[in-house]
Amino acid sequence: LSANPSETASRARSILQQSLSSMANKLTLSPEIVIPEPTDPTALLLQSTEVTKMSFAIRNKAKGNAAFIAGSVNSLKAFCNEQESARGNFPGPLPVIYCESSIEENVDMADIASAGASGYVYTALNGEEITSPDDLKKDETVKTCFESALEHGMQLIPEIVLSPNMDWTEDEVTSLVDALADQCGADPTAVLLTLGAVEPDDDQDEEKPENADEQVQEGAVLPRVSKELGKRIPILGSVRAVAGGGRMGTAVGLHKDAGFKGVVLRCDCLPGFRMNPDLEFVGGFWGAAIGDLKSTRSKNFNFRSTIALDRDVPLEWYNYQKDIMESGALGSPSGGGGGDPLQKDDSDSDNGDYKGF
Repeated sequence: LSANPSETASRARSILQQSLSSMANKLTLSPEIVIPEPTDPTALLLQSTEVTKMSFAIRNKAKGNAAFIAGSVNSLKAFCNEQESARGNFPGPLPVIYCESSIEENVDMADIASAGASGYVYTALNGEEITSPDDLKKDETVKTCFESALEHGMQLIPEIVLSPNMDWTEDEVTSLVDALADQCGADPTAVLLTLGAVEPDDDQDEEKPENADEQVQEGAVLPRVSKELGKRIPILGSVRAVAGGGRMGTAVGLHKDAGFKGVVLRCDCLPGFRMNPDLEFVGGFWGAAIGDLKSTRSKNFNFRSTIALDRDVPLEWYNYQKDIMESGALGSPSGGGGGDPLQKDDSDSDNGDYKGF
């Protein structure tokens, strides 16, 4: 007999908290994957097979801690079914968390649960930036969604979009989570904190360095999470830095320093993700990226590509990353990267040199 929703929800809570918070003081890394809905009839027939292959790659190659999936219920079900097929094996299935998306709006909670998801990301106030814990009192639907998730054997993971213009101290972040718990009626399984977009300064546009928005967003205004709060609830951050030049790695490191337990590597990390529906590439990208971010080997190796990382997407990025993986530049488990780690770093990222994700 299948467990009742209360037991299923309790089990989902335990699995999610273990997956999203590492006991080894290492940041958990979970990719957000947007699965587009094909418009071509032939591609639609092949969709389930492609999703299954990608799911296998996310578990076996990327070795992410969880998978955040945005897409149709059918795609979600195919992904969850493949993960469930690994039960009893190593590595085992990843917990799957469904994210709201424009691909299939107004999805029923029962359908998400039936597809096999353990959690559901609910974005408070529809993504409106908040400036204080009191702002959360305006959200009149979070409690309903929280209870609905439990009734269907899942856990709600609230996402709060924070104003990047505020200095979010440990006490303020704790007050924020307390206010959220009051709204829900209990502590959520985890909380996802996302910084809103940094508004450019018109007076400094000409002097602003490349990727300045990422530097500000990932560094100067990152919220601080206390150890006590981290022990109570896994607090996750959102990393949106576009891959290449060590940007993802820098953002991940800053979140660890700020006290976060884990990060969701948002789909924005993949250059051209909105234009590139190639799920085989998506699986390969996350396999290489998360493996690189978790690796302790030197990133100071050189790999010259014929194209530049930041300028040519999506096809060029696909070829670029494929060249990297096939060249062995990412190294092997028994050794470092392809170059001498003591060699002077004379790489030229503008012309395609690889410096890590």
